[in-house]
Amino acid sequence: MAEAGLWVAWGVPTRGRERTALNLLVETEDYLAGLRERGKIERFDRVVLKPQTIELGGFVLIQGSVEQIDELRRDEEFQVWLNRVQLVADQVGVVDAWLGDGVAEAVELYEKALERLD
Repeated sequence: MAEAGLWVAWGVPTRGRERTALNLLVETEDYLAGLRERGKIERFDRVVLKPQTIELGGFVLIQGSVEQIDELRRDEEFQVWLNRVQLVADQVGVVDAWLGDGVAEAVELYEKALERLD
């Protein structure tokens, strides 16, 4: 079961690069499916948000073991993909995530932080 993840979020497409952004979004399905098939990740969810008042266009939640996510972060192919996303979308962010069994680690760290405040 996945315990770690990467949340890759992007804003609206960069003006003038809307078509390229759409093509990359479609291509991303194959890229992430390939990572899953090769055992580099466990799963992913690709989300496009409906038009709204904030500038968040969508995100991908990539899930796997701590080791898989650590390796993915350093993978050249992943870094090239992430750079491509940054070239066609505004406000790109990458955030490490705890999920599944990994949430217990988050709770433990939070508890330790609370103890130091007392």
